[in-house]
Amino acid sequence: MQTSSPPRSLSPVALRVRAVLNEWDPIGVHQISRAWPDDEYDDLILPILEALDVRPSVGELAAELRTVVEVDYGLPAPDGCHDAARSFLAIVP
Repeated sequence: MQTSSPPRSLSPVALRVRAVLNEWDPIGVHQISRAWPDDEYDDLILPILEALDVRPSVGELAAELRTVVEVDYGLPAPDGCHDAARSFLAIVP
């Protein structure tokens, strides 16, 4: 999974992915200020939706989330990758 350009308009599922991303806040922008834009993590929405298409395990998705933050953002792995992965997997039927 790699970051991508954010989608132009968000489907209901993509909006739920955005909500989980903002709640998880993997790089801590919402800790700085709640006024941070809601689209901060939109570059992760499409890669997460694509990853969900193959129905990964919680561990597999958590590992991908850690890698994206470490490689694409250049930051240490955030807490809560497994919890976020569970939340993302609960979005899709």
